[in-house]
Amino acid sequence: MNPFAINEQDILYLFESAGTEVLINDQAHKAIITNSGFNSENDERYINTLNPIRMGDLVSFNDHQYIIITESNGKRHAKYRAIMRHCNFTIGFPGEIERVPVLDENGNPILDNHGRPIFEEREGDPYFIPAIVDDKYFQVNNQFQMRVADNQIMVVVQDNELNRSKFEVNKRFELMGKEWKVLQDDLTKVGLLILTCERVV
Repeated sequence: MNPFAINEQDILYLFESAGTEVLINDQAHKAIITNSGFNSENDERYINTLNPIRMGDLVSFNDHQYIIITESNGKRHAKYRAIMRHCNFTIGFPGEIERVPVLDENGNPILDNHGRPIFEEREGDPYFIPAIVDDKYFQVNNQFQMRVADNQIMVVVQDNELNRSKFEVNKRFELMGKEWKVLQDDLTKVGLLILTCERVV
């Protein structure tokens, strides 16, 4: 018997007894969250799970949103481990304009004089995208650093189809009472959409 072997039953018991319920990409998981110990001005924490986690995953913990900013390619000591950083802003976008039929009180379409349905335009539900925003640089564990100019910010969001469409190069958005334009996107960190944005004067 190897005295240094990890007992998976012990790990499972640890997660059941000391684990915290979190949402990872809106799915419930047990996780053990600990302070990272880094000398950082950001709220960064280690997340340990029994299920695979990936860079870019969104974690809901203690009513706050975090993004996993490091890779977790395999199990270490019978668990997955990565660093997650607090999303210090939520960027809002108006909902899509939809053309919908006008209905009466019974839910039937109202028709015009020619028997055709009458349509109206309605704005759909707005989108709210959790983001890490910094006006100096984006850095992971002192290993990866991107600096920005004085009138620019770095925005880091989960890389998915919706976020790519909302943050295309030259698109504009509101944040901190100012308007910003996306100058460039960086997709080199799989799972993260890293944006350099400039203030629109």
